[in-house]
Amino acid sequence: MKNFFKVLIALLVVLTAGFLLALSQVNTERNKQAIQTAVRDATGYELVIGGDLSLSVFPSLGLSLNDIRARNPAFPQELASARRAVLQIDLLSILGGTFRVEEITAEDFHANYFVQADGRSIWTIDGRGNTEPAGGDGANNYPLESLSIERLRIANASIDIQDQSQGLRYRVDNLNLDSTDTNLAGRPFAIDLQFDYENNGMSAPVPMSLYADIRADLAAGSASLDTIRLSVTPMLLEGSATLAGLNESPTLQANFSAAPFDVLGLMESLALREPNPQLDLALDSGRQLSLQMEVQGNSQRLSVPSLAMDFAGASINANAEVRFATGLAPTSVSYSVIAGDIDLTALFPSPGETDGNTAMEPAAEPDLNQVAQYQPQTEIPVELLRSTSLLGSIAIDSITANTLRLDNISLYTNIEDGVLDVELTPVELFEGNVQGTLRIDARNATPQLQVSAAIQDLNLVELAPSVSRLSTVTGFLQAESNYTARGLTTSALMDSISGNTAFRVTENSVDIGVIKQVFTAIAALSPTGEAIQQWPDVISFSSMSGYWLLDNGLDTGQELKLRMDNFDVSGGGGLDLDAGTFDYDLLFTVLGEPFTQTIPINNLYHDVPWPVDCSAAFDDPVNRYCRPDFTRVREIFGQIGTNAVRNRLEEVITDQAPSELQDSARGLLRSIFN
Repeated sequence: MKNFFKVLIALLVVLTAGFLLALSQVNTERNKQAIQTAVRDATGYELVIGGDLSLSVFPSLGLSLNDIRARNPAFPQELASARRAVLQIDLLSILGGTFRVEEITAEDFHANYFVQADGRSIWTIDGRGNTEPAGGDGANNYPLESLSIERLRIANASIDIQDQSQGLRYRVDNLNLDSTDTNLAGRPFAIDLQFDYENNGMSAPVPMSLYADIRADLAAGSASLDTIRLSVTPMLLEGSATLAGLNESPTLQANFSAAPFDVLGLMESLALREPNPQLDLALDSGRQLSLQMEVQGNSQRLSVPSLAMDFAGASINANAEVRFATGLAPTSVSYSVIAGDIDLTALFPSPGETDGNTAMEPAAEPDLNQVAQYQPQTEIPVELLRSTSLLGSIAIDSITANTLRLDNISLYTNIEDGVLDVELTPVELFEGNVQGTLRIDARNATPQLQVSAAIQDLNLVELAPSVSRLSTVTGFLQAESNYTARGLTTSALMDSISGNTAFRVTENSVDIGVIKQVFTAIAALSPTGEAIQQWPDVISFSSMSGYWLLDNGLDTGQELKLRMDNFDVSGGGGLDLDAGTFDYDLLFTVLGEPFTQTIPINNLYHDVPWPVDCSAAFDDPVNRYCRPDFTRVREIFGQIGTNAVRNRLEEVITDQAPSELQDSARGLLRSIFN
């Protein structure tokens, strides 16, 4: 919107300059050339007037331009264009020492604001610095408070905003602005603005509108905006704002409120959620949000002393303050949020939930490769961390979403000297608790991330509905995690993450279907066979523990270890989060004595690491996750047979061969089998 008003002011200057130049010209083409030359000399931009130019002198000074276009010679893209622009000025007001514009009209106005990948805007004019306008003290002959515009009208305008350096694109269409008696002398006037907003993630534009009654007194340094109405379906934000002391020490006082509106409806309007036509968004009060907010500010600070919201069955109260940077201190931010019991179930309907008698259709699976390809990379806000101090807290009694419930949530944040610390105190979850800390140290050229977390007595039975793959294991999870990473972006952090998670599950029971499946396939290659199918489907282990190691990212270099009594899993591999797949080379080993023999198996299989390939997509059935490496399994059985023969011959040599011949016999045996 800031760029839009810059363009509007520039258009006013161009039209005024064109009018003054036109007074000294007779021929229309000469008028055009004079206007274009004046614009180029004053701004560096090229102006093309492709249509007719008309001039009127009495009773009003009027200039009308058709088919006008502006561009920057350094870039191929067009800056702005308009089908028609009209400027009408009261001649007698100029003679009387005021400046009353009767009409400013722009029809089919379009502006482009493009930022290239190198950060340069197409509006940039190389080599031109900021200069003071010519005229010296004469500029005060017509102070701004004497300017008034009887009719300001912009019809069917559009603005295209693209930032290739951040992968962003926004567009405003069908913009219509209407205002009467716009002035800075303290007389009331109104603005009425409507437009369609769209970003590159939206399937359809969002209609928006803004209305306000304004009284601005430039001489007194004050302005008030009453009856503010900002509409973004289904939200209507209303309020008022007062600014004072603009010429000396500015202050701001504002109040805003919104009647209950549907949060999902607003998210759909802003393309933050896929539309679901089968749900009636107006029916569930759990999705309704209302708010009241007070804003205060001056040249040193901006604060929200009170923000009260009713949402998801809870009252939420917050306050915040920003103290602007000075020569002695950085920008300082503080905040506090206190909330009751928040129930988000209405925002996250469980599978199979119906609206009336119609079952919801399952959402289409996203194309993960496509999402990864077009997902903007998030940069760590290094400069913000280095230039800001922060102190804040969030306290929530509970958060519920279907079967998920978190109780006694307390989160603390702090930024000091370029270091962000976040602490989550123990939160009650699934009969246990979770806690953790996060630190981002931006004092060096490359920020460092440290994350630690601890889980105590988390009931996996309660967690299983939220993480379906855990339904094969029950018990109480204990875990500790510590990770570090370095990078300027979230992608770089993920590529460098290193650390470990150690865990154990007490009072457990495990569905060993995958283990039975793997060993059934292995036993099929055994000369003696094994009754694997007689193993129980579910086993409780007296000890179940393990760890997960990461070394420079998730893609490769991972190390896994799982021990369940006499069953051991170890190996390495990686994850491809973009493709939603994993690939691990593991060794399944059934250990012999002295380990507790919970999984019974022939001694032939004891202490033999069996190679297993575990590679699949996350959403594949569990029985497709792992399979033996049959080539290596055959080699192992061959080696087992050889070892069995060798051991038997060793026994024969020991028992039957004369002692003086045993060493020679053993040497011969080694030469045969090696």
